[in-house]
Amino acid sequence: MVISFNEAIAYIKNGLKGISDECDSEAKIIISHLSDTEPNRLRISQPSAERSAIDAVIEERRKGTPLQYIIGRWWFFGLEFLVGEGVLIPRQDTEILVETALTMAEGIKAPRIVDLCSGSGCIAISVAKNLPEAAVTAVEKYDGAYAFLEKNIKGNEADNVIPVKADVCDGPFGEYDIVLSNPPYIPDSDREILSREVLKEPEVALFGGEDGLYFYRVITKKWKTALRNGGKLAFEVGIKEAPLVADIMRQEGFTEIGFACDLLGIERVVFGTVNNV
Repeated sequence: MVISFNEAIAYIKNGLKGISDECDSEAKIIISHLSDTEPNRLRISQPSAERSAIDAVIEERRKGTPLQYIIGRWWFFGLEFLVGEGVLIPRQDTEILVETALTMAEGIKAPRIVDLCSGSGCIAISVAKNLPEAAVTAVEKYDGAYAFLEKNIKGNEADNVIPVKADVCDGPFGEYDIVLSNPPYIPDSDREILSREVLKEPEVALFGGEDGLYFYRVITKKWKTALRNGGKLAFEVGIKEAPLVADIMRQEGFTEIGFACDLLGIERVVFGTVNNV
Protein backbone atom coordinates (compact mmCIF):
# COMPACT_ATOMS: atom_id res chain seq x y z
CA MET A 1 0.00 0.00 0.00
CA VAL A 2 1.36 3.38 -1.06
CA ILE A 3 0.87 6.27 1.35
CA SER A 4 1.36 9.99 0.80
CA PHE A 5 4.37 11.97 1.95
CA ASN A 6 2.68 13.50 4.99
CA GLU A 7 1.12 10.17 5.96
CA ALA A 8 4.47 8.45 5.60
CA ILE A 9 6.26 11.00 7.79
CA ALA A 10 3.63 10.64 10.52
CA TYR A 11 3.66 6.84 10.21
CA ILE A 12 7.46 6.61 10.53
CA LYS A 13 7.62 9.03 13.46
CA ASN A 14 4.99 6.99 15.29
CA GLY A 15 6.86 3.75 14.53
CA LEU A 16 10.14 5.16 15.83
CA LYS A 17 8.77 6.27 19.20
CA GLY A 18 10.88 4.78 21.95
CA ILE A 19 13.53 3.75 19.40
CA SER A 20 15.02 7.06 18.32
CA ASP A 21 15.50 10.46 19.91
CA GLU A 22 15.48 12.05 16.46
CA CYS A 23 12.23 10.74 14.98
CA ASP A 24 11.59 13.78 12.79
CA SER A 25 15.00 13.84 11.08
CA GLU A 26 15.07 10.04 10.75
CA ALA A 27 11.62 10.04 9.14
CA LYS A 28 12.81 12.44 6.46
CA ILE A 29 15.98 10.45 5.83
CA ILE A 30 14.00 7.21 5.52
CA ILE A 31 11.55 8.76 3.03
CA SER A 32 14.48 10.19 1.09
CA HIS A 33 16.06 6.73 0.96
CA LEU A 34 12.92 4.80 0.01
CA SER A 35 11.84 7.28 -2.65
CA ASP A 36 15.35 7.94 -4.00
CA THR A 37 14.78 11.67 -3.47
CA GLU A 38 17.49 14.05 -2.33
CA PRO A 39 16.77 15.24 1.24
CA ASN A 40 16.75 18.89 0.20
CA ARG A 41 14.02 18.18 -2.38
CA LEU A 42 11.56 16.42 -0.11
CA ARG A 43 9.38 19.48 0.51
CA ILE A 44 9.17 20.15 -3.22
CA SER A 45 8.70 16.57 -4.44
CA GLN A 46 6.57 15.29 -1.53
CA PRO A 47 7.25 11.65 -2.53
CA SER A 48 4.98 8.79 -1.51
CA ALA A 49 6.26 5.49 -0.10
CA GLU A 50 5.28 1.84 0.26
CA ARG A 51 4.08 1.10 3.79
CA SER A 52 5.63 -2.38 3.65
CA ALA A 53 9.03 -0.86 2.86
CA ILE A 54 8.65 1.55 5.77
CA ASP A 55 7.71 -1.33 8.07
CA ALA A 56 10.87 -3.19 7.06
CA VAL A 57 13.05 -0.20 7.98
CA ILE A 58 11.29 0.35 11.30
CA GLU A 59 11.71 -3.34 12.16
CA GLU A 60 15.46 -3.07 11.54
CA ARG A 61 15.61 -0.01 13.76
CA ARG A 62 13.78 -1.95 16.48
CA LYS A 63 16.54 -4.55 16.28
CA GLY A 64 19.09 -1.83 16.97
CA THR A 65 20.45 -1.60 13.42
CA PRO A 66 21.88 1.90 12.89
CA LEU A 67 19.95 3.99 10.39
CA GLN A 68 23.22 4.59 8.52
CA TYR A 69 23.61 0.85 7.89
CA ILE A 70 20.01 0.54 6.73
CA ILE A 71 20.27 3.25 4.09
CA GLY A 72 23.87 2.31 3.27
CA ARG A 73 25.32 5.80 3.25
CA TRP A 74 25.97 8.83 5.44
CA TRP A 75 27.13 12.41 5.06
CA PHE A 76 30.33 13.87 6.45
CA PHE A 77 32.01 17.22 5.80
CA GLY A 78 29.68 17.86 2.88
CA LEU A 79 30.46 14.53 1.19
CA GLU A 80 28.56 11.26 0.93
CA PHE A 81 30.12 8.01 2.18
CA LEU A 82 29.00 4.42 1.73
CA VAL A 83 28.73 2.58 5.03
CA GLY A 84 27.56 -0.81 6.26
CA GLU A 85 28.42 -3.63 8.61
CA GLY A 86 32.15 -3.82 9.17
CA VAL A 87 32.91 -0.10 9.12
CA LEU A 88 32.64 2.68 11.69
CA ILE A 89 29.92 5.23 10.96
CA PRO A 90 31.24 8.77 10.28
CA ARG A 91 30.28 11.16 13.08
CA GLN A 92 30.01 14.92 13.19
CA ASP A 93 32.54 15.18 16.04
CA THR A 94 35.19 13.79 13.71
CA GLU A 95 34.79 16.79 11.42
CA ILE A 96 36.80 18.73 14.01
CA LEU A 97 39.82 16.55 13.20
CA VAL A 98 39.42 17.38 9.50
CA GLU A 99 39.21 21.10 10.30
CA THR A 100 42.35 20.78 12.44
CA ALA A 101 44.20 19.05 9.61
CA LEU A 102 43.26 21.75 7.11
CA THR A 103 44.57 24.41 9.49
CA MET A 104 47.80 22.46 10.03
CA ALA A 105 48.34 22.21 6.29
CA GLU A 106 48.22 25.95 5.73
CA GLY A 107 51.49 27.17 4.31
CA ILE A 108 52.75 23.70 3.40
CA LYS A 109 53.23 23.22 -0.31
CA ALA A 110 51.88 19.85 -1.50
CA PRO A 111 51.62 18.39 2.02
CA ARG A 112 52.05 14.69 2.61
CA ILE A 113 49.38 13.44 5.00
CA VAL A 114 48.56 10.00 6.41
CA ASP A 115 45.28 8.95 8.05
CA LEU A 116 45.69 5.94 10.37
CA CYS A 117 42.79 3.56 11.18
CA SER A 118 41.06 5.13 8.19
CA GLY A 119 37.86 3.02 8.15
CA SER A 120 35.38 4.48 5.66
CA GLY A 121 38.00 7.01 4.60
CA CYS A 122 35.89 9.96 5.72
CA ILE A 123 38.87 11.81 7.23
CA ALA A 124 41.37 11.12 4.46
CA ILE A 125 38.91 11.84 1.66
CA SER A 126 37.52 15.02 3.24
CA VAL A 127 41.04 16.37 3.74
CA ALA A 128 42.06 15.39 0.21
CA LYS A 129 39.02 17.01 -1.43
CA ASN A 130 39.81 20.27 0.36
CA LEU A 131 43.53 20.04 -0.37
CA PRO A 132 43.75 18.87 -3.99
CA GLU A 133 47.51 19.47 -4.05
CA ALA A 134 48.05 17.16 -1.06
CA ALA A 135 49.12 13.51 -1.23
CA VAL A 136 47.00 11.61 1.31
CA THR A 137 47.58 8.02 2.42
CA ALA A 138 44.72 6.13 4.11
CA VAL A 139 45.79 3.12 6.21
CA GLU A 140 43.25 0.45 7.18
CA LYS A 141 43.82 -3.10 8.38
CA TYR A 142 40.46 -4.86 8.23
CA ASP A 143 38.94 -6.29 5.06
CA GLY A 144 35.39 -5.05 5.66
CA ALA A 145 36.38 -1.46 6.30
CA TYR A 146 39.03 -1.49 3.57
CA ALA A 147 36.39 -2.41 0.98
CA PHE A 148 34.36 0.67 1.95
CA LEU A 149 37.51 2.79 1.91
CA GLU A 150 38.23 1.84 -1.69
CA LYS A 151 34.61 2.42 -2.77
CA ASN A 152 34.48 5.83 -1.10
CA ILE A 153 37.72 6.96 -2.68
CA LYS A 154 36.30 6.06 -6.08
CA GLY A 155 32.82 7.42 -5.37
CA ASN A 156 34.14 10.77 -4.22
CA GLU A 157 36.73 10.92 -7.00
CA ALA A 158 39.48 11.48 -4.45
CA ASP A 159 42.33 10.76 -6.82
CA ASN A 160 44.94 12.10 -4.40
CA VAL A 161 44.11 9.45 -1.76
CA ILE A 162 46.11 6.21 -1.79
CA PRO A 163 44.64 3.34 0.27
CA VAL A 164 47.07 1.04 2.06
CA LYS A 165 46.00 -2.21 3.73
CA ALA A 166 48.23 -2.44 6.79
CA ASP A 167 48.27 -2.61 10.58
CA VAL A 168 49.23 0.77 12.04
CA CYS A 169 50.73 -1.04 15.04
CA ASP A 170 53.37 -2.63 12.82
CA GLY A 171 55.05 0.71 12.53
CA PRO A 172 55.49 3.53 10.04
CA PHE A 173 56.34 3.77 6.39
CA GLY A 174 56.94 6.84 4.28
CA GLU A 175 57.57 10.42 5.35
CA TYR A 176 54.79 12.86 6.18
CA ASP A 177 54.05 16.42 7.20
CA ILE A 178 50.90 15.46 9.09
CA VAL A 179 49.73 12.25 10.79
CA LEU A 180 46.01 12.00 11.60
CA SER A 181 44.09 9.32 13.45
CA ASN A 182 40.69 8.60 14.94
CA PRO A 183 41.72 5.31 16.59
CA PRO A 184 39.58 2.96 18.69
CA TYR A 185 39.40 4.74 22.04
CA ILE A 186 36.52 3.35 24.13
CA PRO A 187 37.78 1.59 27.30
CA ASP A 188 36.90 -2.10 27.41
CA SER A 189 35.07 -1.50 30.69
CA ASP A 190 32.56 0.81 28.96
CA ARG A 191 31.13 -1.99 26.85
CA GLU A 192 28.14 -2.48 29.14
CA ILE A 193 27.00 1.14 28.92
CA LEU A 194 27.06 1.42 25.13
CA SER A 195 23.83 1.49 23.16
CA ARG A 196 22.67 -1.43 21.03
CA GLU A 197 23.30 0.69 17.94
CA VAL A 198 26.92 1.45 18.77
CA LEU A 199 27.56 -2.22 19.52
CA LYS A 200 26.42 -3.05 15.96
CA GLU A 201 29.56 -1.30 14.73
CA PRO A 202 32.83 -3.27 14.50
CA GLU A 203 34.41 -3.82 17.92
CA VAL A 204 37.88 -3.41 16.44
CA ALA A 205 36.97 0.19 15.58
CA LEU A 206 35.53 0.94 19.02
CA PHE A 207 37.63 -0.47 21.83
CA GLY A 208 41.11 0.78 22.68
CA GLY A 209 42.16 -1.58 25.45
CA GLU A 210 41.61 -1.52 29.18
CA ASP A 211 41.92 2.26 29.51
CA GLY A 212 41.11 3.17 25.89
CA LEU A 213 44.58 4.59 25.29
CA TYR A 214 46.40 1.65 23.65
CA PHE A 215 46.46 3.04 20.12
CA TYR A 216 47.45 6.54 21.23
CA ARG A 217 50.54 5.09 22.90
CA VAL A 218 51.49 2.91 19.94
CA ILE A 219 50.83 5.47 17.21
CA THR A 220 52.57 8.32 19.04
CA LYS A 221 55.68 6.26 19.75
CA LYS A 222 56.02 4.58 16.37
CA TRP A 223 54.68 7.10 13.87
CA LYS A 224 56.53 10.13 15.20
CA THR A 225 59.54 8.80 13.29
CA ALA A 226 57.56 9.10 10.04
CA LEU A 227 57.08 12.82 10.54
CA ARG A 228 59.36 15.36 8.95
CA ASN A 229 61.02 17.79 11.34
CA GLY A 230 58.31 20.14 12.57
CA GLY A 231 55.61 17.70 11.48
CA LYS A 232 52.22 17.52 13.17
CA LEU A 233 50.27 14.72 14.83
CA ALA A 234 46.55 15.08 15.55
CA PHE A 235 44.17 12.63 17.24
CA GLU A 236 40.45 12.52 17.81
CA VAL A 237 39.89 11.58 21.45
CA GLY A 238 37.07 10.41 23.67
CA ILE A 239 35.47 12.53 26.37
CA LYS A 240 37.94 13.27 29.22
CA GLU A 241 40.80 11.59 27.30
CA ALA A 242 42.40 14.80 25.97
CA PRO A 243 44.76 15.49 28.92
CA LEU A 244 45.80 11.83 29.04
CA VAL A 245 46.61 11.77 25.32
CA ALA A 246 48.43 15.10 25.65
CA ASP A 247 50.62 13.55 28.37
CA ILE A 248 51.42 10.59 26.10
CA MET A 249 52.48 13.00 23.36
CA ARG A 250 54.63 15.07 25.73
CA GLN A 251 56.38 11.95 26.96
CA GLU A 252 57.27 11.15 23.34
CA GLY A 253 58.79 14.57 22.79
CA PHE A 254 55.91 16.44 21.14
CA THR A 255 55.65 20.17 21.79
CA GLU A 256 53.18 22.96 20.99
CA ILE A 257 50.41 20.67 22.18
CA GLY A 258 46.92 22.06 21.75
CA PHE A 259 43.27 21.11 21.79
CA ALA A 260 40.24 21.64 19.54
CA CYS A 261 36.77 21.59 21.07
CA ASP A 262 33.30 20.78 19.82
CA LEU A 263 30.35 23.19 20.09
CA LEU A 264 29.79 22.12 23.70
CA GLY A 265 33.36 22.99 24.63
CA ILE A 266 34.43 19.34 24.93
CA GLU A 267 38.03 18.68 23.86
CA ARG A 268 37.74 16.37 20.85
CA VAL A 269 41.13 16.74 19.18
CA VAL A 270 44.65 16.81 20.58
CA PHE A 271 47.55 17.93 18.36
CA GLY A 272 51.24 18.58 18.67
CA THR A 273 54.53 19.15 16.85
CA VAL A 274 57.57 16.89 16.71
CA ASN A 275 61.20 17.91 16.46
CA ASN A 276 63.07 15.00 14.91
CA VAL A 277 66.45 16.74 14.64
